[in-house]
Order: sequence, then structure tokens, then C-alpha cells
Amino acid sequence: MKVFITGSTGFVGRYIVRELLSKGYEVHAGVRNLSNLYSLFGEQVRGYRVNFEDKEDVKRVLSEVKPDFVIHLIGILYENKKKGETFIKVHYLFSKKLIEVSKEVGVKKFLFMSALGTHDKAPSLYHQTKRWAEKELIASGLNYTIFRPSMILGPEQRLFYDMYKVTSLIPVLVLPDGGKYPFQPVDVRDIACAYVRALEDSSTDRKIYEMCGTKVVSLRDLLKIIFKHWNRHVAIIPAPKKVMYYLAKVLEKVMTQPPFTSDQILMMWKPNVCGEIKDEAISDGVREICKRDPIPFEDSIKWSLENFKP
Repeated sequence: MKVFITGSTGFVGRYIVRELLSKGYEVHAGVRNLSNLYSLFGEQVRGYRVNFEDKEDVKRVLSEVKPDFVIHLIGILYENKKKGETFIKVHYLFSKKLIEVSKEVGVKKFLFMSALGTHDKAPSLYHQTKRWAEKELIASGLNYTIFRPSMILGPEQRLFYDMYKVTSLIPVLVLPDGGKYPFQPVDVRDIACAYVRALEDSSTDRKIYEMCGTKVVSLRDLLKIIFKHWNRHVAIIPAPKKVMYYLAKVLEKVMTQPPFTSDQILMMWKPNVCGEIKDEAISDGVREICKRDPIPFEDSIKWSLENFKP
């Protein structure tokens, strides 16, 4: 069985690719940089340089591959408008083109990476554009499975890199509401398990799954665990969310990559835990698909931090 995957060299993508290879799938990857792909997987994965802005280029590649399944992981955490990297383009338009071409070439199932908190009423553009892509997929007529994970834990988690860099320079953090915002982190290995099992599990057809781990933790408590592992003393200063929002607006005007964005503050509209938003999504995705309990939070954060390489 052939799988075409986007985002294969990213944090989550590399775990899904390894899981696919271990299960005997033939993996084809659409990438911007072929050298990154081959440095990770060698000749095990066949790579294609794809311009996801160009529907005809996407069609050229998928017509050549003729995949049975498509796994679409491409996403951004913040916009870089100078480089043309916007939520509308990356989350919605790239997805729309890939969905349309997948239908044209006869893909059997399309697996999409959304995000926990995605909803019609979500105030952030990040969540809105994820929801637009979900709706395109649902309306396309393709068979699909949609995943909405909370924060994903693993050694390559971007938060670790950002916190390691920032607090090595200034051991002080200003957090909205003092970091009380709750997450339910899920292990990247559970995500890889769910994606690969969902490919051929008909019980997952045309369903949306929330993906969470075993424990709800606040951002503050999670950071304390991280800093303790690094033996790093960091002062955490609380600030009102509204103040952080307007400060982010100012930083966005003067910095290409601000430490946080106004949209990230808006993403905190609901607790980032499974079952918080009442809609069609199934709230216990790991157990439903992998047929086992999620990897315990304590094991997941320990493994992630022990294998983190700054």
C-alpha cells in the first residue's frame, strides 16, 4: 500500500514515517527540501519536491505516485508574512488543493492533522483556518479521519527549544494569567500509532478524534517540570491575557519572529483538554484507535526531556 505524506521531516512526521515503514507501507513524501528527507530516512522513502501553492504541481506528483492514502501534516505555529507564510495559505489553501487533487486521483483515505480547540467559534485564525480545512475535507466526498491533538510531547517539541534558548539568556518568563492555562499533552508515539492504524481501520472512517494523554497540566506546571530537569531556576511573572495580547500586537510590528503572538493568546479561548468542546469529535482518540491506554504523562515527559538535544 502506498502512502503519500506531507510534513514528513517535521517533529510529528518523522515518527509517523518510521511507524509506516515498520508496518511495511511504501512511503512517498512531498517536501520542499529533499536533502532533509534523505538525511532522515535514506532511500527508504521516495521524495518529491512539491510546490503546494500550485495545484497542477500537486497533481503532477500525486498522478505519478498514485497513492492509496494521503497523510497531511503541514502546518505553522505562527505567521511570517514577509515570507508569505500565513495561516490562510498554509492551513487552508494548501489543504484545499491537496484534498481536491486527492479526490481526482482516487485516494482511498485522507488523514488530516488539525488541532485541539478547532471549532466554528474559535477566535484565533490558527484554529479558524484548521476548521476551514476540516470542512473542505468533510465536504469533498473523500473518506477521511481528522485528528485534533493537544500539545504533542517528544524530544523535538518546539517548546523545549524555545524555552532552553530564552531562559539561557534571561531566566525570567512572563506568562498570561501566570501560566494557569491547562493542556492534556499526548505522546508523539501515540499519535504515530493512531495515524497508521487509522489508515485501514474502517471504524475510523469519516470521524474526528481528539488526541490527549493521561494527565491535565497547566503551562506553568509543565514548565516547572522542564526547568527542574535542566536544573534551571526561572522566575515566572504573571500578566493579564489582555495585556499580553496587546503587547504581542506591538511586538508583531517590530519583530519578524516575536516570542509570542496575539493569535497564540486567542488560541487560549478554551482549556486545551479533550472533551472541553462539545461537537462531533470523539474525545478519547488514543484508546479508540490504538486499543490501549495512552502513554502515561510521567513516562512521556521523562523520555522527551532525556532525549532532547538543545
